[in-house]
This record gives sequence, structure tokens and C-alpha cells, in this order.
Amino acid sequence: MAVDRNTFYERCRKNFNKNLSDTQIKGYEAIFDYWDPSPLNDGRWLAYILATAHHEMGGRIGPVREGFCDTDEGSIRAVTNLFNKGKIRRNYALPHDNGNSYFGRGLVQITHGDNYFKMGKVLGIPLYEYPSLALDLDTSVKIIYEGMTNGFFRPPHKLSTYFTDTTTDWLNARNIINGGLDRAGDIKKIALKYFDAIEWK
Repeated sequence: MAVDRNTFYERCRKNFNKNLSDTQIKGYEAIFDYWDPSPLNDGRWLAYILATAHHEMGGRIGPVREGFCDTDEGSIRAVTNLFNKGKIRRNYALPHDNGNSYFGRGLVQITHGDNYFKMGKVLGIPLYEYPSLALDLDTSVKIIYEGMTNGFFRPPHKLSTYFTDTTTDWLNARNIINGGLDRAGDIKKIALKYFDAIEWK
């Protein structure tokens, strides 16, 4: 089902911010360009994908490095600081033997080398060899779609677990990305605003 983009942007400006940035527009367009020709047709799925990107990117709807850093070195420092403060159990930003660091990148923060490797296999691209590919907008859209629809991020949690013919669970859908329901209530509110903005044509 194709999104009525004019209606979406009109409602988004009412629900979020009347001044949408170029980055936001490009992000929305890339997400819709991937959605429209796909077999997916559940507006709740699209709304939760949008809400996840919105939350993970601080409203930008554009792929970023972890910590919203401008450089790989900045992200490595940001993750290392979290590790040193005891907020994470493993410093996953430490470079591997190939020199690459696998901190979070993209519309949803894919982390850890094994996840880059697996997602690269899914998408048919050398993501492990070139992790910065996750910062490409079109690639990051594919990552968030594949991860959320097929349960890649936290198996077996996926969109079809929480949005079915008999179930609509905006709150617990956060398990698709992170356990513990961190910020789940905030993301639910964002998702409902996006669901309100979606119209089909």
C-alpha cells in the first residue's frame, strides 16, 4: 500500500513540528520508497518503524553514528565512556583485528561485529568489511526494515509479534529493539502520532 505523502507531511507538521528539515524529508521519503513497493500493508508496522527511527535518531530521521558523533573516533570515545562508567558490560566499540569498530550506526543503532556480519549477509553487502555503509540512508532503511520485520535485532521479537489481527501492543513492541522497555511509553506516543499521520492512496 502506498502512503499518501502529502497528507502524511501535513499531519506530521501538526503532530510534531511545522518546520520539517531536509534531513527529515529525505529520511521519510527513503522509508516510503522502500515501503510502497513492498508486500507490507499494516500501518501499525510502518508507524512503529517510523517511531523507532525517530527515537533512535533524536527526531532526525537520518542515519547517524552512535552518540550523534561526527567521526568514528568520537563514537569510539562515547562508547568507551559508557563502558568505563559501568553503563554497558562490553566495550563493543573496540576495533577488531581488521581495524573496524562496530559501534552503533544507521537509523537504528546496529552494534557488534557479529550483527554487522549477519546483516551484511542478509542484505548481500560487505557490511562487516565496510561498517560505514550503515550510514548510507538507503542501506540504513533496509537494515531497520529487515531487522524489525524479521526479528533480527532481538530474536524472536518482531513486528508480527506485537501487531496482528488480534493484537496491538505499542508498548511491548519496544522489545524488538531493546529489552527492559526503555523509553517504551515515549516511543508508543510517537508511534501513535505517526499512525494518525498515515493515509493510503
